Amino acid sequence: MALFKHGKKQQPQEQNQPPINQQQQPNNAANQQQQTNPQGNNFQQGTPSAPNQYFQDVPDYPVNDPSQQQPNPATPEQMPESNNSYQQPAPQQPNAPLTPPPMNANTGASQMTRPVNPAPTGSLASNNNVPTPPNQRPLSTQAPASVDHPYGSLENWEYTEKQLKDLETKQEELKSQLKIQLLSSRTFYSHLIQSKQSVHLDQSAIDLEVRKIQRINDTLRRWFGTDMISGDVFFDHNRKYFILQEDLLEADDNQRERLADLAYYLDDHNVLPSIITLIYDENIDARWQAYLDEGIINPESEMLNIYNYFQTGDIKAPQPLQGPNTGIEIGPQAHVESDQEHNIDRVYNGNTLVMKITKDLAGRPATINHYHDGEIISTDYLDEQGINRLTQVFNPKDPNKVMDEFFYRVDNSLAIVKSYVSGEPYIQVLNRSNIMVKSFDTEQEFIVWWLSEKALDDNSTLIVPLSSPVYQLLLEKTDLKFKVLPYVDNYETESQQLANILDNAEQLNLKEGILVNNEEAQRQISQSTQGKINVSIIPSPNKDNPSASEAEDTPAN
Repeated sequence: MALFKHGKKQQPQEQNQPPINQQQQPNNAANQQQQTNPQGNNFQQGTPSAPNQYFQDVPDYPVNDPSQQQPNPATPEQMPESNNSYQQPAPQQPNAPLTPPPMNANTGASQMTRPVNPAPTGSLASNNNVPTPPNQRPLSTQAPASVDHPYGSLENWEYTEKQLKDLETKQEELKSQLKIQLLSSRTFYSHLIQSKQSVHLDQSAIDLEVRKIQRINDTLRRWFGTDMISGDVFFDHNRKYFILQEDLLEADDNQRERLADLAYYLDDHNVLPSIITLIYDENIDARWQAYLDEGIINPESEMLNIYNYFQTGDIKAPQPLQGPNTGIEIGPQAHVESDQEHNIDRVYNGNTLVMKITKDLAGRPATINHYHDGEIISTDYLDEQGINRLTQVFNPKDPNKVMDEFFYRVDNSLAIVKSYVSGEPYIQVLNRSNIMVKSFDTEQEFIVWWLSEKALDDNSTLIVPLSSPVYQLLLEKTDLKFKVLPYVDNYETESQQLANILDNAEQLNLKEGILVNNEEAQRQISQSTQGKINVSIIPSPNKDNPSASEAEDTPAN
């Protein structure tokens, strides 16, 4: 039969000829018990032994060549009287210890040998040319110069092991890719099912998507042992996305960086979000421009503020409105004292302070404090056009406490009234004719009403951080026409809030999934909901990559 080795075909060896390059078992002859020739008494002394055929291919190995054999120095008196005096070498001690294995000079392999038997006694002690029985194989006294392994080099196992490790790495990469693909497809088909169900289609309309999801779950169970794994949040490019923020923050606020991380993540998914803020800020336009200039948000994004909406947003006009510039009126007996260093003008009626006007850097009036009997009673906040946008009225018994707030439109009509007096409605919304539209007892109710009735529609998705004061109320309202996507933007401080949400997941508005910026939060959601709620991680470049300054300071190796 032909043998295959290293891809080349070898012809079989001739009969009775040892195979070429066949590895010899180390010291095989030394590990076998010597057999006594039964015809040893018929061995004729002085008969030259046949040349050794076993080690002809071993360089420098001494063979029994009669032409090179040295004459026996033994004298006739030292020869045994007859062949019957031949003695078998002394038996080896059964408990003789093994000698340390010699090292092969070419391969570095060790060979285990037993200790040399004691020299024979008697007349054979002086006879160094002891006859060898014809059928006994001579013992090897030298390791072969080279050894051919039947599977190639002795170090080939390291290459094979490396190939196996590469296969394991490749398998893990493919499984990770398969997992992402399966979960993304399942999320997409689930979104299709929800879209079809929202228009009241019958069950047959979603049979195809149901069967595909079943196949995906079968594949997940085969490769990952379970199909209860949360997929990624699905972003529909046909919808409008809004990020809810309480206020626009300063540059040193960490929440500002988390907003930037979210904005970049949405940009990677081809989503252009708008920002919704909930705090009145007379400088909001300048803050928003800083957000755009510093790359916190996409330059094409828009900003919507709840107070700006009622003061300007519901007024439809082809051109920006210019409010009446009535100026600041003072009595004929009043006089003004200017503090140029602090940009403040003080108005006195005689010796009594009645007004303090604080100007911006451009010299325009920004705030006006009104006084009565030396105590502050109200403050007006003016915009850049000199229009009064907000008036705060203070408690006459405690000037440090605000009693009422009046928010005006640019046409000077009253838009919102906030009262801090016990027993009065907290917030009242009025139309341009100063007729009340609706009242609210809490700020949260006012915000949710505005989002539902004024700002958002059924094609809107609102991303709500758990740091928002209205997240709980929005999640509890399952009848909202817009969709809610909660965002765990600070797991260290919001872990308890997340736990409460997961404990009541069945009763909350969580169909869109949850956004997190922490892997531990992702695992908690996936395990707690058994993969029923999708969850996506918002990566933070500042955590994943060192800053440029740190990279520059790191010395090169």
